[in-house]
Amino acid sequence: MQDQGELVIKGIRIESKVLQERNVRPCGEGKCIAACCSGGVWLREDEAPRILKWADAIKACLPADRHDHSNWFESGKDDEEEEIGTSTVDDPARPGQHCCVFLQPDRKCSLQVVSQENNLRWPGIKPFYCATYPFYTEDDALMVDDETPLKFKGAACRRPSSDKRPLYEIYKMEAILALGEDGYRELLSRVDRSRRR
Repeated sequence: MQDQGELVIKGIRIESKVLQERNVRPCGEGKCIAACCSGGVWLREDEAPRILKWADAIKACLPADRHDHSNWFESGKDDEEEEIGTSTVDDPARPGQHCCVFLQPDRKCSLQVVSQENNLRWPGIKPFYCATYPFYTEDDALMVDDETPLKFKGAACRRPSSDKRPLYEIYKMEAILALGEDGYRELLSRVDRSRRR
């Protein structure tokens, strides 16, 4: 196969880890401690307004001390540009640590719960950078977050599996969201061509 670091789909360089085969499966119900929700996340321009449209439903999922939607977002600077992200709060399950303001006490994402309860097409109102986890983009590259699970004792972000498959197949929905359906098809096609060489 060609140098995997040089694979570029729709202007996004695919990190070699995305193509690695691993004996894992995604986190599952009942075992997730929401390690991926330990911090806030940067939002795309349309995401905060879309979340706020569902404020009443989201508040019903959150503790009373998080009902003030004016505290749900914070701004900062990234590469000289003003950005908005989700706020963090003290994590009741991990004293001295933080979590996303939208993380429910049962360790489920209130944005995902509201999306599912209202039959919103995936990813619903869940922010792009949350919905693509464990993939993330940085400097026009699609990468894998292997650090977060290591920082959390008991995190079951990737559970053992007898099947060994590439991460882009294991996390197919996340890869499609990151690359688009046409980009994902191109990824499959180019990997297949490389394997046949």
